[in-house]
Amino acid sequence: MLESLKKQFRQKTFLAYLAIVRIFVGYHFIRVSWGKVSGTFLSGEALPRMLANVTDDPFLWHQDFLSGVVIPNPVFFSYLVAFGELAIGISLVLGCLVRVSSLFGAFHNLNIYLAIGIPQGGAVLGLNRLFIVCLLVFAVAGAGRALGVDAILKRKFFRSWLF
Repeated sequence: MLESLKKQFRQKTFLAYLAIVRIFVGYHFIRVSWGKVSGTFLSGEALPRMLANVTDDPFLWHQDFLSGVVIPNPVFFSYLVAFGELAIGISLVLGCLVRVSSLFGAFHNLNIYLAIGIPQGGAVLGLNRLFIVCLLVFAVAGAGRALGVDAILKRKFFRSWLF
C-alpha cells in the first residue's frame, strides 16, 4: 500500500496535488447531496422556491428551459439534482471516471451559477465559479489517475480517453 502511494507521487505528470483538491470537491458534492437525499428536497417543493428569481437569469433560452421544463417537473429534477450530485461526488472521491463526472459536474455547477447564483448573488457566485474551473481542470488533466481508480483502468485500457 505504501509503495503504491509512493509510486503515485512519482508519476511523470505528478497529479497527486490535484487528487487532494479532487477529493475535497468530491466530499463537498457528497455532503451537499446527502442533505438533499436524506431530507425533504426530493419531494419537489424546494426546487421551485430556489428558482423563484428565474427572470433574473441572463440568458433567455435558459430562463425558458427553467420555467418551461424544470419548474413544471420539480420532483423529477429534484431526484436528478440530488442523485446526480451524489454520483459526481462518489466518482470524484474514488477517482473513477473523473473526466466524465467532472464534465457533468461543471455543467451542473454552470446551471446553478446561471439559475441561482447570478439572480441571488453572494457567495454562490464565487463558489460555483471556483468549482467550474476545478472540474474543468480535473477533466482536462485526468485527475483520477492520481490516487484513484482511473490509474488502474488506464493501465488496462491505455488507449481510452476516459481515464
